[in-house]
Amino acid sequence: MNLTVKTYPNNTVPKLNYDVLIQNQPDGGVSATVLGLPDFKGSGVTKQEALEKLIQLLQERKPEIVTLAIEPP
Repeated sequence: MNLTVKTYPNNTVPKLNYDVLIQNQPDGGVSATVLGLPDFKGSGVTKQEALEKLIQLLQERKPEIVTLAIEPP
């Protein structure tokens, strides 16, 4: 099996776009969760605060998306 990993140099990395679920919490707060990645979640008193915390978490963890091109055997 041949495997090719497509990566980008640091100066040409495309922006990553995430779909985020915003939810009002029973305690009056707000949570922001990246869809499909439940470990990436921020919460706050307002929507803006929850999103800011989520962005901070994403920047700290430095997620990377690579494209795998796998040739059939």
